[in-house]
Amino acid sequence: MEVLALLAKHELRAALEQMVGRATEDEHVPVVHRARQQQRRLGPDQIDEVVAKYIDGESIDGLAREYGINRTTVIAHLERNGVKRRRNPRKMTDAKVRAAAERYANGLSLTVVASAFGVCDRTLRREFEQAGVATRPRRGA
Repeated sequence: MEVLALLAKHELRAALEQMVGRATEDEHVPVVHRARQQQRRLGPDQIDEVVAKYIDGESIDGLAREYGINRTTVIAHLERNGVKRRRNPRKMTDAKVRAAAERYANGLSLTVVASAFGVCDRTLRREFEQAGVATRPRRGA
């Protein structure tokens, strides 16, 4: 137990001396360098793509993952381009709503189509209403 306490004190002393730059001459304290964060800068065309995809319904987090940038960078690009942020991120893009409307028009139920796109039927109904897609009356209603 005493050996462990002495070892811990020695490691603590070495770490403290390294931090203040006073390592003793008889000890070699390795210097640990952290990898620098790689900065990813988007070109003007990529920024235009980010803006267009956000307007089309993509989420900020999704765009950040896709372009390998931080979400605050996405927000900054949107603000610089005069794009207002949505209060609640859409669950579906315009393209997905069109694809869902096509399946729905082919006779699939709202619930089945919603499930295929990973959203609940209320979300799909709301998206259809906003897009002007007529929905069939519910059974029993």
